[in-house]
Amino acid sequence: MRAVTSSVGPWLLFLAAGFGCSSSSTTTGGAADGGSSKDAGGTAHDGATSPGHAEGAEEAGAAHDAGHLVDASHTNDAPQITGDSGADASSSDRVPLLGACVGTSMALTVYAQTPYANVPVGSESGEFALDFGSTFSSIDLSAFAAPGPTTSDCDTADLGETCTVAGFAFFASPSSVDLVTEDFSGLGGTLRQAGIIGTDLLSAHVITIDYAASTVYASTSSTFCSSSALTTAGFVPLTVAGFYENDPTLLKPATDVDSADSSADSVPNVPTVPVAVAGAAAIAQLDTGFDDDVTPFSVNINKAFYAAIVAANATALVRAAALDETLSTCVNGVSESAKAYTLASGVTFDFNGTGGATARAYGQAVMFVKDTPSAAATCGGIGTWTVPAAQVGASFYIDMKGLVFDPFGAKVWVPLQ
Repeated sequence: MRAVTSSVGPWLLFLAAGFGCSSSSTTTGGAADGGSSKDAGGTAHDGATSPGHAEGAEEAGAAHDAGHLVDASHTNDAPQITGDSGADASSSDRVPLLGACVGTSMALTVYAQTPYANVPVGSESGEFALDFGSTFSSIDLSAFAAPGPTTSDCDTADLGETCTVAGFAFFASPSSVDLVTEDFSGLGGTLRQAGIIGTDLLSAHVITIDYAASTVYASTSSTFCSSSALTTAGFVPLTVAGFYENDPTLLKPATDVDSADSSADSVPNVPTVPVAVAGAAAIAQLDTGFDDDVTPFSVNINKAFYAAIVAANATALVRAAALDETLSTCVNGVSESAKAYTLASGVTFDFNGTGGATARAYGQAVMFVKDTPSAAATCGGIGTWTVPAAQVGASFYIDMKGLVFDPFGAKVWVPLQ
């Protein structure tokens, strides 16, 4: 998550700077088997949050200050969203065309652009964000009526503790799962966030999010829709091979994205797809918790991607200083600038499918160039990566209306534009 340091309250800066700022860690569940998994930010959503502009991926054991941290000028009291956000408003929701092969369904609430599922936990239930930008799952025990969920192997009075929580039932029979304790009570708004479901749990299923119909589906790999059924319904695959896997041993080494990283680390288990601007190629994390409603169609890019775009087309990016942001980092007192650019006429931000063909193109995308200071280099994230990289805001997924995350086939299926 990211934060505008000039306008966000001190509690947010504490969250951003006070927890989980190391550059790597072993993720809860999945990625642990594949070695230490370095997340996209090394901190909760890249160590920061801005009003309507949250992004990144988390590390295990860090406090995920996600949800949708905002300042007084942008209250987190947004209504449920169930439709278009602009770029492709004429297209229809294609998830219903897939039929029963998408699997079992749960109701979805899209709040502040983030998808939430009401998940049973013992005799109660709570609203959990489905955050593909988080490599671990968490719970706010105070979001439940006393005595609350049954836990073990932790001190529930402390935040950042990994607790074994009984009776958790996300697309499965009630069972005990490991969740990190966090506090989302300060987020405000009409939805009380009870936790986050990250890729440690999401990668156990093929997940289909139907934003337009406010429904989320889960399927096993063996019963999920065939490639031909997906193609017939109008979906195209984007590869996430080595970046989003059910088997964490298949994750790429962290040195593939950051030459200065440790060979013992792996990339974060976050859906990361091929993208391009003006012919310059990059990889982009799909973060469903990246709320970009203040500046819709936001894309965070690193210096390497910016340089590649300018080298390919010197006039592709148009400076938009009025949209600039100053971000907090995981290091207390250290901020990070993010200069904004719009795209020149005829230039698009492209999601590239198999063979490099463009699956979807967005001319109204806004690029935010992350400039991570050396004092915050230990926070990690795409700002420190040496390969061209990006993070994609939630408004893109809402515009798509529905998309499929398949960690077994290492693909994300999006509707062809």
